[in-house]
Amino acid sequence: MNVDFSKDFTKALDKLSGKIHHSIVEAINNVIDAQTVEEISNCRKIETLNSVYRIKIGSKRAFFVLHIQIDGDLVKFEYLVSPGEAYDKKNMERLKKRDV
Repeated sequence: MNVDFSKDFTKALDKLSGKIHHSIVEAINNVIDAQTVEEISNCRKIETLNSVYRIKIGSKRAFFVLHIQIDGDLVKFEYLVSPGEAYDKKNMERLKKRDV
């Protein structure tokens, strides 16, 4: 799959180091290597949204929007947040705006 990153995701990733940073990079590589969403480890669809998924990576949650394009699949990583922020109202509203 092809991947892209939002500014928010990139900023959150840049603040991390060590084992969690390495784990997130591994998860991104897993997405790149996957042919389908079902092949992505620790990935779940957000039930109330059409094309938003989350990947559990240690103590973080990476949310991404899966856009199906004519030339292939594009996974856009939108947010990288802690579990406490993952499902709060503000974050869910931002994800709804990105849902296709």
